[in-house]
Amino acid sequence: MVESIQAIKKKLFVLDTNVLMHEPESIYKFEEHDVFIPLRVLEELDSHKRGQNEIARNARQAHRYLDELLSAIDLKNLAQGIPLKSGGKLHFQTFEKDRERVADNEIITVTKQLRIDKEDEGISVVLVTKDINMRIKACVHGIISEDYRNDQVANVSDESQFGGQIEITDAMWEAPGTDIKIEREDSADVGTIIVYQITAPWVGNWTANTHIYSNSSSNKTFRGILREVEGQCATIELLPDFESQYHCWGIQAKNKEQNFALSVLTDPEIDFVTIAGDAGTGKTLLTLAAALQLVYEDKFYDEIIVTRATVPMGEDIGFLPGEEEAKIEPWMGAITDALETLSASPEGNDFERKSGVEFLKSRVKVKSSSFMRGRSFSDKFFLIDEAQNLTAAQMHGLISRAGPGTKVVAIGNLKQIDTPYLSASTSGFSFAIDRMRNWKHYAHITLHSVERSRLADYVAANFSD
Repeated sequence: MVESIQAIKKKLFVLDTNVLMHEPESIYKFEEHDVFIPLRVLEELDSHKRGQNEIARNARQAHRYLDELLSAIDLKNLAQGIPLKSGGKLHFQTFEKDRERVADNEIITVTKQLRIDKEDEGISVVLVTKDINMRIKACVHGIISEDYRNDQVANVSDESQFGGQIEITDAMWEAPGTDIKIEREDSADVGTIIVYQITAPWVGNWTANTHIYSNSSSNKTFRGILREVEGQCATIELLPDFESQYHCWGIQAKNKEQNFALSVLTDPEIDFVTIAGDAGTGKTLLTLAAALQLVYEDKFYDEIIVTRATVPMGEDIGFLPGEEEAKIEPWMGAITDALETLSASPEGNDFERKSGVEFLKSRVKVKSSSFMRGRSFSDKFFLIDEAQNLTAAQMHGLISRAGPGTKVVAIGNLKQIDTPYLSASTSGFSFAIDRMRNWKHYAHITLHSVERSRLADYVAANFSD
């Protein structure tokens, strides 16, 4: 009886080409289940292997993995499957099927044949593809189909995880067992640092560097950052007041989230920061203001390096002439706009404003994410713009460029993903937020209030899904 149940639970996953091009290691990610690769998938991989982009590199890497597995077995035993380190086996299509003009249709036909062949063995055949239309077609043909979920982040809508902040309500302040005391006061350049120790039953699942705030009647201005949690005791450091007392390069926060963003951007103990939010919430302006302050005034870093994925919002405009910086410049309009805002006072004349922009640009280096492999940045402020368009592998590759003394900041809007096959749950931006959130030198905040203009505020409220 036990063996029968185990046989029913056994699955055979048929991989579409886009899964291997998205993550070449996917063949190892199906645990004890078997993996099947149709011949048409191998042909499509071959057609995509030329070039220097991420898809071509992944196609070549998938070929290397497959070649390595094939070279380790006796080809006479290929029909029995190649053992995988995950516990399952890898199978290739060894039977002949009629060629079809559309590759998707041929892969679906092969999957249907597999379903018939494996039915007596109690094995469930599942087509895995990142193509939504492919999944719809598979469903029409009665085939079980799934998206590739190994790189997906659960609970993207979970505000406690992806918002980066927690509110202490009146009920929490008044809960039995809650105790508050000041641990220490230290003099610092930004004023007096006040650290609280809060002992309460509701602090146990908090993560380090979360924004802790309260809008209760007795603690309206409580704005802090969680430094440490031990059992039911949380150490919270009050944030500097960037809303009225301090500023970064002339920019002050307009709400509590922006205040927290400026605090962690200028905090030397925070090496990696992610800032999410809708268009107009101030992500780019705040980050560049903090970067200019840290480079020019505080001299914590040598220069500012900015990069982003060159994924167009609409139709691609084609080849762009010039060197790397000239090619990437059209993609950096948001950075240029922010530098113009930060360069001079509104009262300055046209010459002063243009001179101010050029002065700031002299310490801002624009780099393409396509040429980041092998690079190492030391003592830099490294800004990753439009991070929602990066895959998990691309995000990992960029963050790992950080050398000694480098601060990395990734900003993005998960509602504006332009990269094919990426969603809010599979974006490298979400992946970084999920994987880094327990590290003591990382902080995240989601900005909610649109501060660009009343028009942008109205659009954000009424154009969203």
